[in-house]
Amino acid sequence: MKIGLDIDGIILDFERTMRSYAELYDLLILRKDGVKDSNQFDYLKRYAWTDEEKKTFIDNYLVYATINSTPLIPLVEEMLELFQLEGYEFLFITARGTIKKETKEAVIQVFKKNNIPTDNIYWGIKDKVSKCKELGIDLMIEDNPSTCKLLSDNKIKTLYFRDKDNEKIKNNEFLTEVSNVGEICRYILTLNGFKNSQETYEKVLLKNRKK
Repeated sequence: MKIGLDIDGIILDFERTMRSYAELYDLLILRKDGVKDSNQFDYLKRYAWTDEEKKTFIDNYLVYATINSTPLIPLVEEMLELFQLEGYEFLFITARGTIKKETKEAVIQVFKKNNIPTDNIYWGIKDKVSKCKELGIDLMIEDNPSTCKLLSDNKIKTLYFRDKDNEKIKNNEFLTEVSNVGEICRYILTLNGFKNSQETYEKVLLKNRKK
């Protein structure tokens, strides 16, 4: 099975981190109540900021937040290790680098710190449908609702990793909503079956337990 993963919102808890930074930037730095669309997924489109205010936010916070303030999604390291144990091929398909190219190096730094492979990352991908088809992706895991709709409309199996603030999309033949790593693994392992023993899986889940 070949699995595609977005980075922000799937591996790194970046979207939630940046929504917090954006709210505080709007409140503390700009001294505004600038929210124009509270349901907007894109934090840069959520506020009635000028182009200059957006640029300042990007320049000051995107790289800084990636390196200093963004945690991994809980148990994502274990999920990737399980993928390897089960023999799945996984790669990362991200729009990172389209807004500020330096954010790519920030991600690589965080990945290396957490022993996440960096050799199969496709950067600056705006058209994920075409890239998934080109790469032969069997399942794409994505958190952007608009992208999820496009993927499923094009008959690409998609797991919609939905944060509570994001738009709800009705499940269909090609789209299933999940909200945590456990639900991702349940979906995939139910589809493909188990290839390892319970003891092997337990070692992954408890790998940091002191003996």
